[in-house]
Amino acid sequence: MSLQSFVGRFRPYSVPICLFVVVAAAVFLVPPLVLGEASGRTYALTAAVLIVAISSVLPYAVAVGVLTVPFLYTGIGSYAAPGVIPAPAESLSAVAALRHVVAGVSYVVAAAAVGAVGIGIDFAASSGSTPLPRVGFPPFLALGGAVVAGVFVAVQLWRYDGEIADLGRKTVLGTVVLGALLAVSPLVALWVFGSFGF
Repeated sequence: MSLQSFVGRFRPYSVPICLFVVVAAAVFLVPPLVLGEASGRTYALTAAVLIVAISSVLPYAVAVGVLTVPFLYTGIGSYAAPGVIPAPAESLSAVAALRHVVAGVSYVVAAAAVGAVGIGIDFAASSGSTPLPRVGFPPFLALGGAVVAGVFVAVQLWRYDGEIADLGRKTVLGTVVLGALLAVSPLVALWVFGSFGF
């Protein structure tokens, strides 16, 4: 299989695959590095933080997935593959909308999961459990969401056929806005948890 053929087959699935790799790396590699051991206790703490983060961010995730369907309808952008965006003469299909919503919910949860690992680093740094310095307001929490958002925007724009310069300002801006909604999801999860104690 040639490289061009591999890239062509990888492109439609590139965003979910890349985000899965980011989440897996954050969940399985970062906690042992921060806490100094890859033990059952380390992963039990990680699982507990992930459960709290995901349960806290789920309402926001559903809202993002559903309320951004107009982006898909107007052709500005989508969390799903660009192929689901209807052409100007076409109407929006229910399957395309469902794919967009499911992808949006999944990516928000992914951003919250990486942010949850980040807040674990922040707690460890503030308690002196790790050699990492304490740096004020949760920087690793915000960094987790920003990493997922950056990967989404970069890879999603790459999924479109042609150069980024040919996409049009609306598509690029729409994709960046969709990414920004991912970037804030760890902060939303923290706010929901702090406000309502989920």
